[in-house]
Amino acid sequence: MELEERCSQVPETAGLKQLYQDQLLCDATIVAEGKRFPCHRLLMAAVSPYFKGIFTSSFKESQDGEVVLQDMASSIVQTILIYLYMGEISLTKESAQGLFVAASRLQVLPLLEICSRFLVKNVAIENCLVYYALAYAHNDQALLGVAMNLVTTNFGHLSKEEDDFLHLDLSTLVSIISLDGLVVASELVIYQAVKRWVRFQTTERSLLIGELMKHIRFPLLSQDEVREVQSDWEHCLDVQIWQKKLDSIDGPFDSRALRQGMYDKCIVCVSLSRWISKWMENEEFHVCYFDPRKENWEKLPALNCLYSPACMAVGDKLYVSGGTLRDKSHSAALHKYYFFKGRWLHLPPMSVPRASHGFLACNQKLYALGGCCGFEDYLDSAECFDLMEKTWTPISRLPFALSCSASAALKDKLYLIGGERNYLFPEMYKGVLIYDINSGIWTQVPLAVECCSAGAVPMNNGIYVIGGYAKERMRHLPVRSPSPGVICGSALCFFISEDGRMDEDVFVPELSRGIAGAGVVQWERRIYVLGGENCWVYTNPNVHNESPGTYYDTIYFWEASDLTWTECPENLPIIADGVSGFGCVTMKIPKKHILALLS
Repeated sequence: MELEERCSQVPETAGLKQLYQDQLLCDATIVAEGKRFPCHRLLMAAVSPYFKGIFTSSFKESQDGEVVLQDMASSIVQTILIYLYMGEISLTKESAQGLFVAASRLQVLPLLEICSRFLVKNVAIENCLVYYALAYAHNDQALLGVAMNLVTTNFGHLSKEEDDFLHLDLSTLVSIISLDGLVVASELVIYQAVKRWVRFQTTERSLLIGELMKHIRFPLLSQDEVREVQSDWEHCLDVQIWQKKLDSIDGPFDSRALRQGMYDKCIVCVSLSRWISKWMENEEFHVCYFDPRKENWEKLPALNCLYSPACMAVGDKLYVSGGTLRDKSHSAALHKYYFFKGRWLHLPPMSVPRASHGFLACNQKLYALGGCCGFEDYLDSAECFDLMEKTWTPISRLPFALSCSASAALKDKLYLIGGERNYLFPEMYKGVLIYDINSGIWTQVPLAVECCSAGAVPMNNGIYVIGGYAKERMRHLPVRSPSPGVICGSALCFFISEDGRMDEDVFVPELSRGIAGAGVVQWERRIYVLGGENCWVYTNPNVHNESPGTYYDTIYFWEASDLTWTECPENLPIIADGVSGFGCVTMKIPKKHILALLS
């Protein structure tokens, strides 16, 4: 495959091209493999910081104009000069790598960008290790990301079958085996890859065993696997000592961090019970998770019965804040569920009780935003919890008290979409509040529609807003009435961009019916809607077919390429006919054989 591109950043005047071809007015010479290439200092300095530094310095090269390039093929130098003077380049898979390295070394940035684009287009399983090494060595983030995706997904095959793996240098190998994203079911795969690499050049590389073992996550190995490692290196390595070092609190990294292939992404639901009723007293199936691949449910240890709690996941840890208790009081508690301990832990509580509040995670902090502290006491306060320091800190107040908003975090900003500003006479907020965590400033953006108790999912550089309550005007009420309409579940779904404004060019189909208070989350490329309700505040039975007070136990999902929502065959695992107001989040669930190792 060949690629020809012209770079408009390179001077292409006929006069300059002619001067090069006739070798006129040349005041510099590049030497490679004994071959001399006359050129012009002005052009070389203009397109390359490397040559600019040489020709503007007091070095010998600046005085006599001759630059000798060691370890660079003369054919590559000639190709670069033709590109600079003619503005044209022809790339092949064979030539692109060498030109990429040379352009990076000589800092010919326009050519480097062209080579990078070419390599990105041609990354494949058979060359992803080579391209990863190139990108890592030259800090090309675009190429590194594409190559890394193939390396992490196919690590087992690449480390066992590909000779390119054996020729990685130490730094590149360490960067790969340190990745959390490696799709492997067992840490033994990582160790066996390291062993294969070392034994390819045993004499030189056996000295590096200690350094490499720092990146093997020993807590993720079974005792039999640990014994295998010990027997392989019994003369030069005490595995038990390394295991204790890496499992210590002061270790260089979290040696218990799971690789991508060691967990499943599942949807966790907290407090799957319909409001406060007597049958909840002995009900233990309050917390459970749904695996969309298997379409089955599993339960977790129960948490005290809550309504309208908020939950958030950070890695494989689940956090639940606030909510309404059985006695109708509100909770300020912060709970944490850590799968490897198999139980709920209590963390320092929020400064005030909250329910129906925004609860988001960003940059190793949890944010509790607004909500209510009683059925008539809406909050404008906000606070953040530092996961490292384990402390709550107040942050800037909301512009006004707000509850029941859809909430999402996107690019260091927190979003509260819609919501309710008054309990006795519900006033829906027709806008978006955006909090910049760097500046600490709230911004208000008007919204064309009103909603509360909707769901929000950050995805595709924006936020999808799903369902919620909206106000329908009723014919028998005057327009100036305090509540000139019926508040009912909405089927409307829409997309807002990073600036908080609706983007009508992004298609999102309506739900099959109006749903509010549902669990709305992203899983892979899908948006899931679980449960929900449609309980109208003011009803007019002559207008609506469905009776007030309807709850749902259904599960729907949608992908961006679909025209409609799809209903799952599996329903919520509840006794009642439906449920709303529960916490819902997607998180990493360790596979059972991994849990057995670490529990």
